[in-house]
Amino acid sequence: MKSQRSVGYQMVFMAGALWGTIGFFVNILSSMGVDPLVIPFLRIFTGAVLLVPITLFTGGKDAFKIDKKGIIYCIALGIFCQALFNLSYTESIKNIGVSTGAVLLYTSPIFACIMSRIVFKETIGAQKVLALLVNIVGCTLTVTGGDFSAISFSVFGLVMGISAGFLYALMTIISKGATADYNPITISFYSFIFGSIGLAIFTQPWVNLGHVFSWKLLIVILGYGLIPTVGSYLLYLGGLSKKLEASRVPVIASVETVVAALIGILMFHEAGSFIKVLGICLVVGSIAIMNMGAAGGNNEQKE
Repeated sequence: MKSQRSVGYQMVFMAGALWGTIGFFVNILSSMGVDPLVIPFLRIFTGAVLLVPITLFTGGKDAFKIDKKGIIYCIALGIFCQALFNLSYTESIKNIGVSTGAVLLYTSPIFACIMSRIVFKETIGAQKVLALLVNIVGCTLTVTGGDFSAISFSVFGLVMGISAGFLYALMTIISKGATADYNPITISFYSFIFGSIGLAIFTQPWVNLGHVFSWKLLIVILGYGLIPTVGSYLLYLGGLSKKLEASRVPVIASVETVVAALIGILMFHEAGSFIKVLGICLVVGSIAIMNMGAAGGNNEQKE
């Protein structure tokens, strides 16, 4: 059990690292004229398409079989944790800016910790509280670079930002329940289908894509669907299937923030600063704190 959990947390860490490349693809797609509201749809829909051959190769046609309970899990993941999450986060950014929206998103570990206590009866000790506090401060400094002048508030934007944080945390809770009984590949495929349907209804992607389509765009979209979508979700759900503590997972996955910041500095020449580096160090430190004793976890969680 200990080695299995250790591998699981490593998989979550790698999933977070892959999620950190989302900004790289978003920047490229935006520069190619893709509407910001359409970009999340492209990610989820392309992921669903790519999972068809992967599912057939790994499990054959039987891998697509799923019962009503599994479909309910997938609908919840697709509609709430993909479609509504992306729409909430986008509206948050539109109303209160990127920095404020990102800071509110990183309240998700708090929600995950509370829900883990309620749903899975996981304990919340001093170690977890310390890791959460260090993580939130680290993510905030990494995103803002210590410059809080861009922080802004509106009631609607605030609600949307907090909603995004809650829905992001909800993904961990629902995914842990789903992967206890179902194949992570099957769960990913159907949740992508329902997420794509939900996003398509709100974004109508066909209106925008017809004007900007090119073969170069298709290659970028395929990369977007493969790396921070199929690859990250399979690692994330595969890790959760190893009976991890849900309250620890969002903090470990927050390596996404570190990877995103490094890509911004190294590839897009974004400004680096001592405060941003400090933030990165704090995020890494919070992951280390949360990982202490995580592989065992027997004293932290009532199975």
